[in-house]
Amino acid sequence: MPAFDYEQLAPAELLRPPPQRVIAGCLSHLNLSYASPLGWRPLLLDLHLPEGSKGPYPAVVYVHGGSFLGGIKAMGPWQSLPMQGIAVISVSYRLSGEAHFPDPVEDIRAAVRWTRRNAGAFNLDANAIALWGSSAGAYLASMAAVSGELPLSRPIGDDLDTPTHVSAVVNHYGISDFAKLSEDAFENTEHEKEALGRIIRQFLGFDPMKDPERATQATPLEVARERGDSPPFLFMHGDADHRVGLGQSIRFHEGLVGLGRSSTLVTLAGAEHGDQAFSQRETVEQAITFLRASWAEVPQNPRASRD
Repeated sequence: MPAFDYEQLAPAELLRPPPQRVIAGCLSHLNLSYASPLGWRPLLLDLHLPEGSKGPYPAVVYVHGGSFLGGIKAMGPWQSLPMQGIAVISVSYRLSGEAHFPDPVEDIRAAVRWTRRNAGAFNLDANAIALWGSSAGAYLASMAAVSGELPLSRPIGDDLDTPTHVSAVVNHYGISDFAKLSEDAFENTEHEKEALGRIIRQFLGFDPMKDPERATQATPLEVARERGDSPPFLFMHGDADHRVGLGQSIRFHEGLVGLGRSSTLVTLAGAEHGDQAFSQRETVEQAITFLRASWAEVPQNPRASRD
């Protein structure tokens, strides 16, 4: 059965309402549909475009956190980016009560394709697209980035020939190895560890401790190793994170470096999981500096680095 063509089923004014000024320094297009997988609700994104600067604008596709169980696209430390000339595409995705891994990763890849396909319409630079995620969103962003065009599940969205590669990834305190998550946690009670285990089992659809071979397929570093290429990474993680221990970012970072890939790890002293320190100006500026340096290195043809 073909996907529903909502453009033919509803008034255009309702599907694409006029942009609004809701955040300083940007014009926001809210609740745009980027994919409509059959059997699920249409997946929506918010596009925040800079005002007062000349495009085409580099773009950050932001993926919110929420333990794979919740979260909304209004969350995240990205609000100051449009004022610095960077467009933000903040996306929703299927949560773990709706779909298991790897389907939510396909959602993020579809959002990247939407961004590249619509670059001309919104004055975006199709050569300068990065992924940025927090917590669960950091995992999804990382998996989408390292997998590139490598099939994970059934792709969704339009124009599946559009490349999904990105030029950089900002990873805020994300999971990188489900099988070692409990090992990296500290100062957690057994009850807290079991609760985290239930969250992970619901997202994956299996127990990574009982099926380590299958867990390898959900480990970004192993996917990066298989693919043979990956964009530059910036990891930012608090050393007081007891939910997703710092060891998760250290292991992923060191693994990428060992593969000869570009990776930087920034440790925030005393920062907990989801700490406000990640939204502070200095921390955000570090990420922006990394992004601009990465964008300066990308080829000018957006299909040139397609796998």
